[in-house]
Amino acid sequence: MLPIHSQIESKAVISGTTSPPADTSWLATAIGAANVPTLACILVQLTGDRRWIEGRYIPSRTRGLEDNDDGGLPEAVQQEIRDAALDALTAWFNGRPLALPDPSDDLLLEMMSVTLGEKIPSQYASIIRHELRLSPGQDEVVAPPPGFSALIIGAGISGLCAAVQLAAANVPYTIVERREDIGGVWFDNRYPGAACDVPSHLYSFSFAPYPWSRYFAGSREIHRYLEHVADEFDIRRHIRFGVEVIEARFDEGSGTWQADVHTKAGVRETLHANIVISGVGAFNKPRIPDVPGLELFEGPSVHTARYPDQGLDLKGRDVVLVGNGASAMQVAPAIVPEVGSLTIVQRTPQWVAPFPKFKQPIPSPLQELLQSVPLYRLWYRLRLSWAFNDKLYDALQQDPAWQGGGRSINAINDAHRRHLTSYMKSELGDHQDLLPEVLPDYPPFGKRMLLDNGWFRALTRDHVHHVNGSVVEVRPHSVVTSDGVERKADAIIWATGFDVVNLLAPMKITGIGGRDIHEDWDGDDARAYLGTVVPGYPNLFCLYGPNTQFGHGGSLITVLERQMHYVMSLLEQMFAAKIATVDVRQDVHDAYNVEVDSIHSRMIWTYPGVENYCQNSKGRIVVNNPFRIVDVWQMTETARLSDYTCTSLVADAAPTARAGQAP
Repeated sequence: MLPIHSQIESKAVISGTTSPPADTSWLATAIGAANVPTLACILVQLTGDRRWIEGRYIPSRTRGLEDNDDGGLPEAVQQEIRDAALDALTAWFNGRPLALPDPSDDLLLEMMSVTLGEKIPSQYASIIRHELRLSPGQDEVVAPPPGFSALIIGAGISGLCAAVQLAAANVPYTIVERREDIGGVWFDNRYPGAACDVPSHLYSFSFAPYPWSRYFAGSREIHRYLEHVADEFDIRRHIRFGVEVIEARFDEGSGTWQADVHTKAGVRETLHANIVISGVGAFNKPRIPDVPGLELFEGPSVHTARYPDQGLDLKGRDVVLVGNGASAMQVAPAIVPEVGSLTIVQRTPQWVAPFPKFKQPIPSPLQELLQSVPLYRLWYRLRLSWAFNDKLYDALQQDPAWQGGGRSINAINDAHRRHLTSYMKSELGDHQDLLPEVLPDYPPFGKRMLLDNGWFRALTRDHVHHVNGSVVEVRPHSVVTSDGVERKADAIIWATGFDVVNLLAPMKITGIGGRDIHEDWDGDDARAYLGTVVPGYPNLFCLYGPNTQFGHGGSLITVLERQMHYVMSLLEQMFAAKIATVDVRQDVHDAYNVEVDSIHSRMIWTYPGVENYCQNSKGRIVVNNPFRIVDVWQMTETARLSDYTCTSLVADAAPTARAGQAP
C-alpha cells in the first residue's frame, strides 16, 4: 500500500548503504546492554550465518511480559554473541551491506520462533515482513479528484495517524481539535504516576521511531512524542484548535459532509469535506459516580483525567482514592510517600501482572543503538509485539469441559491464575491478611490485565487503608463508604474510568435520510464493519470504533494503523475508479457483527460472573475485538469495493445517483 515507512526510513537505511555516523564509540557499551536474542536475530541477517539461532545459542522461552534480555544463556555464550554483534555492526557502519537483506518467510518464522522459544504460525509471516520493512512498497499514488478533502475530528493519536496517511496520498485535510493542544488522552492525563503500560517501542507509530527514555514512557514523554510526530510530518498547520464539532451531516445531493462547529471565539461555522474521519477516541468522557453530597465537599475533588496542571498539594493530607483500575494503580504508589493517609475504595479486585521494567530508564548508549541501527530496533519491536499480542489469545477461550469453579476458563487460563496468585502473595509479604481482599474470584483477563506499579507494596504501608465497597455519601470533610464507616478526607481522587460505550457522543451524526447514528446504535450498542464503517453513513470512518480494542494485549497504535491502512486501500480504489462515495452494505456489516458476537460468546468477557467496562447496558461486548491480531491484519489488508454501495463522480466532481454495488 501507500509508502508511509519510506518517509522515515528505507531499505537503504536498514541495509546499511547510507553514511555511517561520525562517532561509534558508544557501540560497545550499547551492545553490552542490548537484548541478546535480538542481537542473535540481527547477526543472522548481518552475517548470513544461521548458527546464531542454533545449538547452544538458542535462548530460553520468553515468559510473561519480560524481554528475556539475557536469553537465559550462560554468560560466556552471551558474551560470544555480543562480541560477534560488535564486529558485525562495526563492519555494517563501515559500509558492508547485510548478507541477508531479504530472508525467506521460512527463515523469518524460524528466527522468530527460536528467539521467543515457541512456534510462530506461518500466517504471521506477512506481519513479520511488514514490521521488518521487507514488504514491497508502492511507488505510485493515485491522485484524489480535484477539490477532494478530508475532515479529521480530533488531534490525538488517531487524528495524527490519519493525517500522516492522508498526506502521503496527497489528500488535503483539516483537523479540528476542541482542546488547545494535540495529544488527546495524553494531553488530558497528568495525574501522578501517569504512564503507559504498553512498551514504548510498541506504543509508537511504526513509521515514526523515537529515542524513548524509558521502556514504558510516562504521560508527558508520550505527549512530547506526539508533538514530535506532528512536527516531523508538518501536521500543526492543518489543525484548528479550540474548535468542537457539534453535528456532522451527510448531504445526499452533493455526496459530501457538512460539520457544524463552535470555535473558541464562540462563532458557529459549517465546514465541508468529502470524507470525515472520527479520531475522537473512547477514553475522553470521565465517569464520576453520582454520589449524594459531592457538591458539599470542601477540599479538591478531581477525576484522574482532569488532574490540575499544577498538581495537588497532598503532603500530610488524608486522601481518598476511589477505584483500583489502571489509573488508580499508578496514582497510589506515586502519592503514598507524601500523603498523611490514603484510603483506597475498591469495588472489585483486579488481576495484576509483574512489571519487570517499571520505571526503568533506557541507557543512553542503548537509545543510540535503537535509533542508529533500525534492524535492531525493528527486531526488538517485533519480539515485543508477540509477547504483548496474540501470545495470550488462547488463555481467553472458554473450554466447556473445563471445571474451573468460575475462577478459570481453561488449563492455560488456570496456569495464569496460579502464577498471578503466587505473585500477589509474594508482593504482600507479611500482610497475607490482605489477600482475600485483593484476590479476584473471576478468571484472569476477565477485566483488563493491569501491570504492577508497586500497588501491593503500597497496600502494605501502615497509613494505607483498603476498603472493599463504594463511596455512598460525601460530606464536607469526609466520605461514607458502603460499610457505613465515615472516613476523613482532605482530597478525593476519582479513578473511576470513562464512558467508553457511548461512542462518538455527544456529537450528533446524521446520515442518509436523516438517520441518527446514536439512534441506530440504540445509545450504547455501537456496531461497525471492521470497527470502521457504518451503513447509512457514506464516507464516514471511525478510528478506534466499536470492537477495535484488543483485550488480550497489543498496542492501540497497531489497531489505528491497520484501520487507516484499510481506509487508504479503499480511498485509493475510489480515486482510481472515480467513485465519489462508499457506503458499506448492510448485509456485509451485519454478517461481520454476527461473527463478532458469536466469537465473543465463547471468550472470557462473556463468561458468567465477569463484568467489565467493555460491556454495554445490554451485556454486549462493544469495546474489545474478539479476533487475533493476525486475523485483523488479514481483514484490513485490502478493501473490497464489492462490500460497498458506491456512487460515481461526474465531470463536475459531483456524485451521480446511487449506483448500487460496485463490481
